[in-house]
Amino acid sequence: MRRVAIAGGVLAALAALAAGAGYGAYKLKLFSSSQTERGDVVTRNEAAEPAPAPRRPPSAGASWPMFRYDERRTGFNPRAVGRPPFRIRWIGKAPSLGYLEAGLVVEDNVLVVATYAKRHGSDLVGVNAETGRTLWRRHYRHGTNFANSPAIDRGRLYISTRDGHMRVFDLRTGRLAWQVNLPGDPTESTPVVSRGIVYFGQFSGHMNAYDVRTRRRVWRYRAGRQNIAGGVALTRTTAYFGTYGGSVYALNRFNGRLRWKTTVRGARANLVPFYSTPALAGGKVVIGGNDGSVYAFDARTGRQRWRFDAQGYVYASPAIWRGRVFIGDFGGGFHALSLKTGRRLWSHQMGPVLGSATVMRNIVYASSLRPPRTVGLSARTGRVLWRFDDGQYSPIVADGRQVWLAGRRRFYRLTMVAPPRRPARRAAPSRRPAKPPRRARDGR
Repeated sequence: MRRVAIAGGVLAALAALAAGAGYGAYKLKLFSSSQTERGDVVTRNEAAEPAPAPRRPPSAGASWPMFRYDERRTGFNPRAVGRPPFRIRWIGKAPSLGYLEAGLVVEDNVLVVATYAKRHGSDLVGVNAETGRTLWRRHYRHGTNFANSPAIDRGRLYISTRDGHMRVFDLRTGRLAWQVNLPGDPTESTPVVSRGIVYFGQFSGHMNAYDVRTRRRVWRYRAGRQNIAGGVALTRTTAYFGTYGGSVYALNRFNGRLRWKTTVRGARANLVPFYSTPALAGGKVVIGGNDGSVYAFDARTGRQRWRFDAQGYVYASPAIWRGRVFIGDFGGGFHALSLKTGRRLWSHQMGPVLGSATVMRNIVYASSLRPPRTVGLSARTGRVLWRFDDGQYSPIVADGRQVWLAGRRRFYRLTMVAPPRRPARRAAPSRRPAKPPRRARDGR
C-alpha cells in the first residue's frame, strides 16, 4: 500500500511539473494555442486595404454613427478636431437612475443615449446634440435592457435588446419603425448596418443578417451554442466576430458561408471566451480574450499572428491608429501595442477597464471602472494630457468639432477651451536715422 501511495505521489508531482512546464511554455509563447478550420477561400486580405469612410446622408455631415465609429470597429475618427483642454457646455442625466453602459452615437445633430437600470428598466433617449434638449424618449420595463450601443443608418436607429428583439426607430422622432422578434433568444450584440443589411448575434450562438428594406432574414449562421455578445466587424466581403465558445469566425457577409473558424485555447487547454468586438486593420483581426490576452489573427487565413498577455480579463474592444493597438484590461492596465508584432510600446496604470478606447487627434481616451474617471493619453508616448472625474464604460466620441463623454449616470457635451490670445506686439522703434526733410523745388 505504501508503494502505491509513493507511486501515486510521484505521478501527481510529475503531472504538476508537466502542467507547470506547459503553462510556462504557453506564457513564453513557445507554441500556438489556436487551431483553424477553413471554408471558402478569400483571394486577398481586405483588412490590409484602406478602410472606407462611414456612409452617411449628405445632410448628416461628420458623425459617430455606430459602436467603435466605423464598420472595421477601429475606434478612430479621423474627422474629429476636438482636443483638450475642454470645458463643459451642458450636462444630461440618465433617466430612471440608469447606467450608461453603452457607448454614445450621434448623427445629423441627434445624440442617442441608451441607459440600463436593474429595477427601473431601460431608456433610449434622443437629444439635440447642440443644446442638450431631449427630443424623444422610449422607456422599457426591466427585461428589455439595452446592454449595447445602437447603430444609425439613413435616419434609422437600430438596437438589439435582451428580451429577444431587434428594434428599429426613426432617429428624429423616436417612433418605432419596425422590429424583429426572436422569441426566447436574448441578444446584446451591438448591430452594424452596411449596404442595406443589419448584422447582429444572439445568446443562442446564431449570427443574423436582415435586409433593412424588406425586413426579412438574408441568412443565419449557427456558431455552436455559445453566446455571441460582441459585435461584428466588416470588410468589403467578410464579417468577423467572436463567441463565448472560444472561437473567432470569418463569414461571407452576403451568404453567411464559413471562410474560417479559429478555436483558441488557454494555458490549460481551456477554451477562451470572447466578449470583445474585433477590430480590423493591417491585414489582422484583433480581439480581446477573457483569459487576459489580446489576440491578432490573419484576416484572410485565420492564422494566429500574435498574443499579448495583459493584466486581467480583456472585455474591451481594441482601438487601432497608425499601426498601434490600444486596449485596457480588468487588472487596471491600459496598453499600446504594435499592430505588426503585438509588442508592448507603453502601458498606463489605471482602474479596471471594461470600456473600449477611442482615438482622435493623436490622443487616445480611456475610462476606468474604479475610480470612475476618463483620461486622455498621448497616443505616441502614453503621457497623460487630460483627466475628467467621470466615465466608467465608454469614453469620448465626436462628430467633428463637437465632443461628448459618457459618464456613469451623466453625459456631457465638451467644447475646446480657446487658447489665450497673445498680446499684440508693439512695433519696435526704428534704429535708422531720420531722413532730412525734402527741400522744396523752389529752394526754400
